[in-house]
Amino acid sequence: MKFMMAIFPVKIGERLIICSLLLAGALTSVQAQNAIALRPEALLGYSLDWLAPGGQATTIPSEISVYSLSCGTCVEELGEISSGFKPAPVRFKLTSFKAIDRALLIELLAMGLAYTDPKARRSAVLDVLRIYAKDPDHYIGNFQDWKTIVASHWPSNSDAENDSVSRAFATNVLDMQSRILALMDKQATPNAISLQTQPLAVETRRGTDRYNSLVASLALSWLRPKLDSPEETEEIPQRARSINPIKSLSRVEWQGLKEWALDGAYWIWGGTLSPDQLGAIVEWQAQLHLLPDDESRRSRHSEWFDQAIERAASGPLSPLEAFGVADIDALASPAWNAAKADARQQLVYASYLGALTKDE
Repeated sequence: MKFMMAIFPVKIGERLIICSLLLAGALTSVQAQNAIALRPEALLGYSLDWLAPGGQATTIPSEISVYSLSCGTCVEELGEISSGFKPAPVRFKLTSFKAIDRALLIELLAMGLAYTDPKARRSAVLDVLRIYAKDPDHYIGNFQDWKTIVASHWPSNSDAENDSVSRAFATNVLDMQSRILALMDKQATPNAISLQTQPLAVETRRGTDRYNSLVASLALSWLRPKLDSPEETEEIPQRARSINPIKSLSRVEWQGLKEWALDGAYWIWGGTLSPDQLGAIVEWQAQLHLLPDDESRRSRHSEWFDQAIERAASGPLSPLEAFGVADIDALASPAWNAAKADARQQLVYASYLGALTKDE
């Protein structure tokens, strides 16, 4: 099947963002509802079944529960589940739009992903949730205490290499859950995604809170500034930019791009791209998805900027030309294909922004 692209212009602040919409099988448009049908397998694949009996789902549930660790009702419900007073969901997602939610949850997910035994994982996750539910305000205000609690439940047979992969994919999975929830307008918690009907990414209007949350959730996560207040959320449109990977930049333009990106930015790929060009973005981005945390990813991105700036001294250079060859350690990683799948899915979801956006 031929892979095709279409263009949808989206204004963010004073800039024109060009979002590529993947067609010909990559998505289904629901014209009457101005929505995009999401593939259920992606929704299930980026959900967690850790609390299900035995630590893994044996059936497809009717819905996927949605929780937040900064939502009082959610924490109360998770406390009841962890204490055995309420049935556990077969599958669930966790919203992490706020910086504190994301920080708390990356630790929890990294610990869970470090387990290979689903029953042991379930026991550890339930115990951590039970401790958290007793005094959530304390752990929200004392992050180091939370890290200590989670670390005490880390599997004893895990090694440094596995721990690094667990942390990397804790970030990847959590960010993908955030994208799905933003697309479906399910970030308010507690919530649920019904699997009885076609899951839809619904339209939004430019300038709304949901539009801002979509831009933030769909952008490269390691470059985003922390979001904890309404004032920071209002700055999202002014910090957003579309980066066309085939547009050549001068050395001065590369220096400006680095300064903008590392100052806290919302980077979304744009342009009309061929399958080979999209594949090059996936391979470049997957290398960063294998790194364990935002700090190491920002550092690697910064190094890439420096290399591009140096090369651009000889003449204009496009991001596509600056990608280079994938790092040998990344190619040798057993998680390489999973990292590529995450990067590819992020590009697909980011491409929906233009189609889902309506003018104010």
